[in-house]
Amino acid sequence: MRVALIAGAAVLAVVLIFIIQNANAVTISFLGAHLHLSLAVALLLAAIAGALLMAAAGTARITQLRQIMRRDRHRSHAG
Repeated sequence: MRVALIAGAAVLAVVLIFIIQNANAVTISFLGAHLHLSLAVALLLAAIAGALLMAAAGTARITQLRQIMRRDRHRSHAG
C-alpha cells in the first residue's frame, strides 16, 4: 500500500512539473470549435481521450471474445 502511495505521489509531482513547464497558452481548433488553453492541459486532455478510446476498444474486444466463448461452450454441451 505504501509503494502505491509513493508511486502516486511521484506521478503527481511529475504531472505538476509538466504543467508548470508547459503553461504557454495555445489555440486549439477542432470541427469549428476554438479553445484557448495551456499546452499542458491540451496534451493531458488528448492523452486522456486516447486512453479512453483504447479502453473502449479493449472492452469491445473482450466482450466479443466472451460471446464467442459462451457460444462455443453452449455448442460443445449441446453436441
